[in-house]
Amino acid sequence: MTQLFIGCDMSKHFFDVTYRDKAGHYIYLGQFINEATGFKELVKQLKSVSKLPKSQWFVCFENTGSYSKALFKFFCEKSIPRREEIAAQISKSLGIKRGKNDKVDSKDICKYLYQRRDTIRPNVLDDSQISQLKKLLSYRDQLVKYKVGLSVGLKDINPNLEKDFVTELQGLNNPLIKKLKKSIKDVESKIAKLIASDEELNQTNKLVTSVVGIGHITSAYMIAYSDNFKAFFDPRKFACYAGIAPFENSSGLFKGKNKVSNIANKKIKSILSQCAMSAVLNDPQISAYYNRKKGQNKHYGIVMNAIKNKLVQRVFAVVKRKSPYLKLQAYA
Repeated sequence: MTQLFIGCDMSKHFFDVTYRDKAGHYIYLGQFINEATGFKELVKQLKSVSKLPKSQWFVCFENTGSYSKALFKFFCEKSIPRREEIAAQISKSLGIKRGKNDKVDSKDICKYLYQRRDTIRPNVLDDSQISQLKKLLSYRDQLVKYKVGLSVGLKDINPNLEKDFVTELQGLNNPLIKKLKKSIKDVESKIAKLIASDEELNQTNKLVTSVVGIGHITSAYMIAYSDNFKAFFDPRKFACYAGIAPFENSSGLFKGKNKVSNIANKKIKSILSQCAMSAVLNDPQISAYYNRKKGQNKHYGIVMNAIKNKLVQRVFAVVKRKSPYLKLQAYA
C-alpha cells in the first residue's frame, strides 16, 4: 500500500521534488540534477525523511520526452512505483494558473498523484523491441518531414524569379530528396526486420495487416503505441487515444453534433485517415458503405471518421480472436 507520495517537476538539467508526509503536509525536498547522480541523491534523501520501504513509495512526473526518460528508467530498475503522466492531463486538472514555478509545480504534481491515488496506476518500462520500434518510427517521421519540406519548398518561390534560377535550385533539391527517399526505405526495412525478428510482434503484424486498408507502417504504429495491444483492450479506448471517437456535444437545451476531441495522438489519426481512403478504394464492403452514406448526403468527414472506427474495430477483433480478417461481400 502506498504511503509516500512524491511529485517531480522535470526540466532539461534539473528536477524539483515535493513529497507528502503522513500528516498531509506537502514538503519541498529540493532541486536535483537530471542525471544518475541526482537520481541517487533523491533516493538517499527520501530514505532519510521516511523509513518506508521503496515498494510503498509512488513517484509522479510529467512525460517531457527525453528529459524524463532517464529518471523513468532509473525508477524501473530500482523497482520504485512511478507514473510518467501526460503533461496535459496534469495541467488541465489544476485549473487556471497565472504563473509558473518549478517548486510549486512539483507540489501540484504531488497533489495530483495523491488525489488520484485510488485510480492511478504505475507505468511499466517498454519492452526493448517496442522501444526500438518507437525510435525507428520517430526517425522515419523526421525523414518524411524533411522530404516534404524540400519537395514543397520550391512551390513557394516567387514566380517572378528567372526560370533558370528556379531550375538551378531544383537541381540542388532533387539529389537531397532522392537520398531522403532511400533513407526512408532503409528505415522501413529496419522496422520490418525488427517486427519479423520477434515471434509475437510478427504474428500481431500479420493479423493487423490482414485488415483491408491497413498497411505495414500503420500496423507498426498501432503495435508500438498500444504496446502490442496490451495497453488497450477496448477498441473504443484506442479510438479515443487516436482522436477518432465522437463525443456528445450538448448543454441544457442545446443539442449539438457529436465531436471528436483534439486531445489525441495526431500521427495515428493522420495515418488512419490514409487507411480509410485506401479501404474505400479496395474493400467492397467499405466502398458500399461510403457510397450509401454519400447518397444520403452525409458529411464527408463524418463518413470517413466512421470508416476509421470500423477499421480500428476490425483490427482489435482479429487480434483478439487471433485469426486473420475475412473479407465479406459488399452490402447495399
